[in-house]
Amino acid sequence: MKDACEFDWDEQNEAHLAKHGISRSDAEDVLTGNHILLEYQIEGDEQRWVAVGATRTGRILDIVFAVRGRAVRPITGWAADQETVILYLKQWGLE
Repeated sequence: MKDACEFDWDEQNEAHLAKHGISRSDAEDVLTGNHILLEYQIEGDEQRWVAVGATRTGRILDIVFAVRGRAVRPITGWAADQETVILYLKQWGLE
């Protein structure tokens, strides 16, 4: 994901993430930083992934995203629950 730095943003996905208290830069921090892919799902005919990672400010978030062509499209997200935070911290030796 670190090589895929092109993001697909528009008013719709920015507004949807904002409803969950997540900014554009928060989502990009998670998806370009050290993250764990937690889940894979099919939504219609699109493959979607759930990544957990940290923002520059230390928030640990789950971000749902799809890869469309060469761009990564953040779709939604939320604050990681305690179990996911522990998993993330253990993975990166931060606990």
